[in-house]
Amino acid sequence: MNFQLNPLRKNLLLAGLVLLSPAAALADAEARILKLEQQVNQLLQQLEVQNAQITQTQEEVKQTQVVTQNAVIAKTNGRALSFESTNGAFKAQIGGRLQADAAYHNADNVDLGDGSSFRRLFLDVRGTVYDNWNYRFQYDFARPGGSDSGQRGIRDAYIQYTGLTPAITIGQFKQPFGLEHLTSSLNTTFIERGLTNVFNPDRAFGVGLSHGSSNWSASAGAFGDKSEANAADEGNEGWGLVARGTFNPIIEKNKLIHLGAAVLHRNPEDTALRFRERPEANITDVRFIDTNTIADVDDYQQYGLEAAAVFGPFSIQSEYINTQVKRASAASDLDFNAWYAYASYFLTGESRGYKANTGTFDRVKPNTTVGQGGIGAWEVGIRYSAADLTDGSFIGGEQENLTFGLNWYTTDNIRLSANYIKVLDVDRPGNAADGEKPDIALVRAQIDF
Repeated sequence: MNFQLNPLRKNLLLAGLVLLSPAAALADAEARILKLEQQVNQLLQQLEVQNAQITQTQEEVKQTQVVTQNAVIAKTNGRALSFESTNGAFKAQIGGRLQADAAYHNADNVDLGDGSSFRRLFLDVRGTVYDNWNYRFQYDFARPGGSDSGQRGIRDAYIQYTGLTPAITIGQFKQPFGLEHLTSSLNTTFIERGLTNVFNPDRAFGVGLSHGSSNWSASAGAFGDKSEANAADEGNEGWGLVARGTFNPIIEKNKLIHLGAAVLHRNPEDTALRFRERPEANITDVRFIDTNTIADVDDYQQYGLEAAAVFGPFSIQSEYINTQVKRASAASDLDFNAWYAYASYFLTGESRGYKANTGTFDRVKPNTTVGQGGIGAWEVGIRYSAADLTDGSFIGGEQENLTFGLNWYTTDNIRLSANYIKVLDVDRPGNAADGEKPDIALVRAQIDF
């Protein structure tokens, strides 16, 4: 059947379709808009929930910050336990050291006495306040104070400000003179320092300036006496000026050259002065060389030269100190000197630690640790040292020593040492020590934390 529209109906149908098409399109658009509105509302609801969660999290963070701003973080470097504020502005560490010695003396005519004792028994408290203020306090229980000795157990006790260049230190601390003297007793190659120790200035109360970098150091200070002064003693306290500088023309990993010089000027207490020294072993109280009290001293000067080199496991070190004593016109001036030289070698391949910004040697870190499958670090050394306290008719004595050393670093803070000291000669005419040549065996066990 063939269906055909006449022209009039055809035109009316077309007109109706034209009129109906926008209405259908409009209905479809309204449906889409409604769907979009529903989606937007869902997104807004989700966003509101997320904002509420973020706000809650921010509040929790603020509360956590309030709670933790005064919190303390405990840390360890494997040797010691330290405490630090969360912002790092405050730090504190309580530590110490123990050195137990024993000695056997094969004496000649002068009895030296065998025995054992605690060489050092330190309590060590140090820390930082407000980033730039350092403090340190050490007390040696092996050197207790008393009515006659004052506060002799007090070692370092100072405040230091590092916010300026150079750093400023006030209190009692080591006077900056001598490489072996300034290197901690924990890190010296031999159990006791060489005969140059006869001239090394002790800790004293004073003001010091110090600065250093990657290959040099400089320090200076003005000092009175150590804090052992007896309040009942109305004598005048001595005073002095000290300065030291070091330079490293070569400094690389396990390889360095150290050069240094120091100068000291001092007006001693009540114009009295005395130099004396033990034979590189502290168990005995005998001193083979001793000036006794030098009276009528105006002042004295000391000049020190120091040099050291490290090439992997091998190292050498030497110092020379000259002391010139000026006395009143009626007495002659005096000129004394001392020096040492030594070499050491690590059988296990380690190298001596070093701090360039202070110009001192640091602790040895074994390649392997005893107790953790390793054998630690083994070091051997030999040292020659000499001191001359005789000048013309003034006889304080001359001494020469030869020392052999063996060190076993079981960890980086535990060390066992053995030294054999041969006193080669003592030249002190008119004294019982003249011609003495004893043999001394000295051992030490130490730990620091």
